[in-house]
Amino acid sequence: MSEQDQTAWAIQALTDLRTADNQVVIDSVIKVLDDQQAEIESLRGSMEGQLWSPTSWHQDQQARHAGQDNSKA
Repeated sequence: MSEQDQTAWAIQALTDLRTADNQVVIDSVIKVLDDQQAEIESLRGSMEGQLWSPTSWHQDQQARHAGQDNSKA
């Protein structure tokens, strides 16, 4: 089960448990889960951008070539 599926399941389970007495608490927990999921997705996108950016790839290639040149010397 993916993280998104787990979050959706947890939110649904919490929604099913919601009563008039605990509505504020349940709604707050659901908001935290939603916020955490959004943060995870944002971080994942940021990390993928760093890993696959042309600039990073070019820098890695330069470092690799510099390392090969130094080992030959």
